[in-house]
Amino acid sequence: MDMTVGDIAALVSGVVRGDAAARVTGISGIREAGTTDLTFFSDPKYARHLATTNAAAVIVPLGTDFNGKTLIEVPDPRAAMFALLQRLEAEQAWRPDGIHPTAAIAPSASLAEGVCIGPGASIGDRTVIDANATVHAGARIGRDCRIGTQTVIYQNVTIGDRVVFGEGCIIQPGAVIGADGFGYTEQDGLLIRIPQVGTVVLGDHVEVGANTCIDRATFGATLIGSGSKIDNLVQIGHNVQLGRNCIVCGKAGIAGSTVLGDNVTIGAAAGINGHIEIGEGAKVAAFAGVTKSVKPGAIVSGFPAVEVERHRRKEASLRQLPDALQRLKSLEQRLAQLEGTLNGTPKDDR
Repeated sequence: MDMTVGDIAALVSGVVRGDAAARVTGISGIREAGTTDLTFFSDPKYARHLATTNAAAVIVPLGTDFNGKTLIEVPDPRAAMFALLQRLEAEQAWRPDGIHPTAAIAPSASLAEGVCIGPGASIGDRTVIDANATVHAGARIGRDCRIGTQTVIYQNVTIGDRVVFGEGCIIQPGAVIGADGFGYTEQDGLLIRIPQVGTVVLGDHVEVGANTCIDRATFGATLIGSGSKIDNLVQIGHNVQLGRNCIVCGKAGIAGSTVLGDNVTIGAAAGINGHIEIGEGAKVAAFAGVTKSVKPGAIVSGFPAVEVERHRRKEASLRQLPDALQRLKSLEQRLAQLEGTLNGTPKDDR
């Protein structure tokens, strides 16, 4: 990135207040920005940093009253920064050049026009990779898979046999999609593995974070709906179904055969029991433990997870518990003193 402040303002339809000729070579946070960086300001709690930032220019809301810095005024600073980040990402993007000679591609695999395969990658028998998809170094794609157009599979991803991806998916490094589900049955005191012969199907524009695992179904398919975004270090069990546009944050775990409706959000490190349903639009707070089905639109937290207002009341009550116990102890002592006084009083024989 190497642009003038004036060029940036034109790109985001902004108005410059200050030095339009100043050069910008990067984007950074308002506190960390250097003298050739661009930053943005939209949250009032960061207002104090306007005076101290070293940034060459700051994208700000219309009418921001501050002297001494070069500003680019726009209606929506976040939207403006998003547009700039898209441009910067496009400039920084890199993909392998064609098919690397060290890639191992089965003779029966089919690669469409524009597919790029990095060094050491492996493509299994009868797998089909659609146009302009990218497979980076060290990734392994099994047999009979289908990888949609413009999908990007980053380094050291492992994709099991018969897995299907829609178009425009992004799979971050180290993810494992299509490993066996965790299924066992007990026979004669021994745990016997249940064969996992199903698959995993990802819809269009699904993103899977680094080192996330999505297990194949026992039979049928583990389904991830189009537009869903899954963070790093997530575990999704066999036969789970995610609806469209779901968000699953880091370290969350979803046990087998659970169904999530569309637009569900699962907070970080939440645990979801198996064989339950999370209704459309529901939200599960971070660290929650969901043991029962959740109604559409509900917001739940705590363990066991309950609707958030009920959980807050419970937590408020628990915070009062030490004082309540102290008062109870005081009352018990006073009652004991009163009983002692009564027991020590001579009886009236009249």
